Amino acid sequence: MGQHRVQIQIVPNRYFPPQMNMVISRHLARKLHLQQHTIWTAFGSAAGTGLVALTQTQSPLIRISASLAHHLHLTQQLSINARYDPKGRVLRFGPILGILINQDVQENEIDQPFGAMTRFLEECILAGKNRGVVVSVLRPEEILLENKTVQGWVYEQNQWQKVLLPLPDVVYNRITSRRIEAQPKLQQKIQQLRNLHHISIFNERFLDKQQVYDILKRDPEIRAMLPETYPFSPNILRIMLMKYPCLYLKPTNGSLGNGIIRVTNHGGGVTCQYTSATRNLTHTVRSVPEAVKRLQRRIRRSPYIIQQGLTLVRENGRPIDFRVLVQKNIHGEWAVTSTVGRVANDQDIVSNLARGGTLRKAEEVLLSLQVPHKPTPAQLRAKAIQIAQTFEQLSDGHYAELGIDLAMDIQGKLWLLEINSKPSKTDDTVTNPTLATRPSVSRLIDYTCHLCGLVPSAKRRRNIKHRRKSNLSGGKPDER
Repeated sequence: MGQHRVQIQIVPNRYFPPQMNMVISRHLARKLHLQQHTIWTAFGSAAGTGLVALTQTQSPLIRISASLAHHLHLTQQLSINARYDPKGRVLRFGPILGILINQDVQENEIDQPFGAMTRFLEECILAGKNRGVVVSVLRPEEILLENKTVQGWVYEQNQWQKVLLPLPDVVYNRITSRRIEAQPKLQQKIQQLRNLHHISIFNERFLDKQQVYDILKRDPEIRAMLPETYPFSPNILRIMLMKYPCLYLKPTNGSLGNGIIRVTNHGGGVTCQYTSATRNLTHTVRSVPEAVKRLQRRIRRSPYIIQQGLTLVRENGRPIDFRVLVQKNIHGEWAVTSTVGRVANDQDIVSNLARGGTLRKAEEVLLSLQVPHKPTPAQLRAKAIQIAQTFEQLSDGHYAELGIDLAMDIQGKLWLLEINSKPSKTDDTVTNPTLATRPSVSRLIDYTCHLCGLVPSAKRRRNIKHRRKSNLSGGKPDER
């Protein structure tokens, strides 16, 4: 299979030789290993017959008739990948990556039409252009399966525009609401994209905390890192409060630290600390039975887990944990993209940025902690990779990006707190705002290319090898 970066020029039909609708230079045809003059052309889910005329130039330009371009929903492109499969006689352009998101487009908000996700989505589209990948933002209702098209949003000439495109080659699920993601109509559409149209869809659903625990405890080594965890029940809460001085009650499907309750049994009573979207509350009751009744009323029928509390390391009295972002790379292998320390707000019981926590470089945090047997940054990264690999082996579904939350107790032991399949992409997670493209975006494009069989050039392979050595040697930390 041959591949090359090309330019697409749409030309009126009348300028083509009879019976022809594509003009390619012989030089480019050799690079693509294109030998037949009658081929199939494809762009996303669209396909049509290409009748090729060869010229003597050495240009990377491919001229396509307006009628064929219209059939493919292909527009003029300054830089797009072209790869030719001699066996199937298919010349394929792209790929197309669709980023699935549920947010309404705020057309009156010129700078932030997708809210806090806007900058991330712009970076994805621009990074795709630099790599010959077409990236568009898709809302579920704008995927038209009956026509095999989408009304996608693209970022062109510093503004957002809606364009008609074929169904994409790859879909990255960034639906932000569990309720919306679980809707039967959307789930049916996702199943049809995968099964009927053979589209690769990754990070296809939110993760359930209890399910993740049940999956990972099947591995002996990972099980030793898991705080003891059970589905909420009054009886288990009583038993756990007698066993551990501190517990955390967490919504099974919670996010951003909302709804978490810390329960502390200090002998003379039980203190319950609650988090909410707007404020924190603290109540102390006299006995364990009274605490159980109060918590049962508060939780009611919401699904919760009960988790063993840990004596975590602290900095100036504030608990610390680590978020490791792991993603699939150009080779389809798990790799660490960023590792950061998260320091909780003075008044909060969780370290989430959405609740006032702060980010610091993991290396700096580890260096400042006076803890015996603490892991090195390389060991932290290696453990995150091991967790991602184990989760992938034991679970169903296609995941290519995971936020892995690790914590360290006062003895230096690492604990796994949570795995997140929809790690935050808002601007407050960017630790180096001077970067035009955050590395997590570059890796997203890398994995899209891997899924579509695009092999990196020799120069890019050298760059990837250099970055891998830098990461292994504990070089400059990555940014999100």
